Amino acid sequence: MASPGAPAVPTPKPLNPMLKMPVESVEDYEIRVGPGWTLNDGTYDHIPQSRRRKRDTPYPTYVNEVHRAMTGLSSLQIAHNAPIHPCAMDVATAHLWRCLPPIVKARVTVIPPNGPDLWSESDELHESMSRNLKEPAYLDQETQSTYKQLVELKKKPWSVWPLWIEDRWGKDYVLAVWYAEESRPSTGVYDRVTRLSVYDPRRSPVPDYDSKHHEITDRIVRIRGRLERFLASGGIQMVDGAAQDVFMSPMLLDEATSGERCFAAVKEILGFIVNVEIGADGFEGQWLPNLSRWVNPYQYRVEMAGINAWLVMASFDFNARITVEAVMPEVKSEVVADGERRMVQPYDLAGPYEAPPLAAEDYLLPRRY
Repeated sequence: MASPGAPAVPTPKPLNPMLKMPVESVEDYEIRVGPGWTLNDGTYDHIPQSRRRKRDTPYPTYVNEVHRAMTGLSSLQIAHNAPIHPCAMDVATAHLWRCLPPIVKARVTVIPPNGPDLWSESDELHESMSRNLKEPAYLDQETQSTYKQLVELKKKPWSVWPLWIEDRWGKDYVLAVWYAEESRPSTGVYDRVTRLSVYDPRRSPVPDYDSKHHEITDRIVRIRGRLERFLASGGIQMVDGAAQDVFMSPMLLDEATSGERCFAAVKEILGFIVNVEIGADGFEGQWLPNLSRWVNPYQYRVEMAGINAWLVMASFDFNARITVEAVMPEVKSEVVADGERRMVQPYDLAGPYEAPPLAAEDYLLPRRY
């Protein structure tokens, strides 16, 4: 019991179990006004600092959505080669799902990004996260024994899941995709996985016998095994031969563009699913595809920034606009990216001068690229 006069201990905010970050509430919202250089086309009057009445102040309908999208947008504007925050990935991929045809949306789930503990090399971290997901707050209300996300995953045949990985090879996004069928016909419970693949843009830093940098088989096998175990804990079983090796455009060894490449992969695989679902034959018996050999990460970083900015605007019931704020030239700022402090300047956001190389037909990196 606290002693008299001791300061009150603040109640910790509930955590989003998938993104591992606090869930914001209306008490956390605050809008500040200040001077700045903002480009304005004159369509709407600029609100000056003197307008401080409550009726003059825009208020977001969805405070947590604003927080997530602003966090994502900020991470996308640090530098063109900075890691992408899970909020940015979540907002951008959810938007892709919302833009699907209704008949396809009813058949596919795009899951918020998750990691790294559940897919870790460390058995201790993996087991700790697995135990956390069994806490009563995260269990399905009906079963009281199964992590609620697993119950949702059995409602649709397609699942698309960006995963954040941290291991000896690096810190990257990979994409898990699987297709499931009903173990008992006409039940609407898709608990029998017939195809499962992990798309990983990273290649081994050590060239192989053929002087090429190959995919990291140990990493993919580990992630796939962790994923199969996670699904099995919710009664989702794999059929023999479900695991399939697939390829995507590889990330250069000195790049940190796995986030942009993962977003591009989500967009491409959703396009594949659309074509399958509206086709006459369906997916049964088919294989998941290798993805395009061409990905320009900067193109997709710009697209993700636009999506996150639009969601901020929409969360204000469109009592907001996307504007451009000018900053002082060459001003330096210290930020934390990927757990490390770094100094950034405005021009760090500029993309590379040269286009990335087209991936080889075997999706491997040559020793000199």
